[in-house]
Amino acid sequence: MRPASRSALAVARVDFRVPGSRSLKEKRRVVRSFLERARSRFGIAAVESGWRDDRSLASLTLAALADRAEAAEGLLRAAVALLEDDYAAEVFAVEAESH
Repeated sequence: MRPASRSALAVARVDFRVPGSRSLKEKRRVVRSFLERARSRFGIAAVESGWRDDRSLASLTLAALADRAEAAEGLLRAAVALLEDDYAAEVFAVEAESH
């Protein structure tokens, strides 16, 4: 019989501002690009979850599954760092939890 294995799930809601965005189209281009890169690079689930009709604010929900909580949380931290560093997003709130 194979021993049971546990997985850890980390979920974060990230609220941020897209500086310089003058239209919804511009903001959505930035959000779409980030979501695709984060999914590809970190293997996380990611969706736009708020402020869809605001031209400069956005909210994303990110989720990562790993063998340890620390690993799942690390994936989310890396994704938020990518958002701040490569997309010049001004993150003003992060709510995270692990299971």
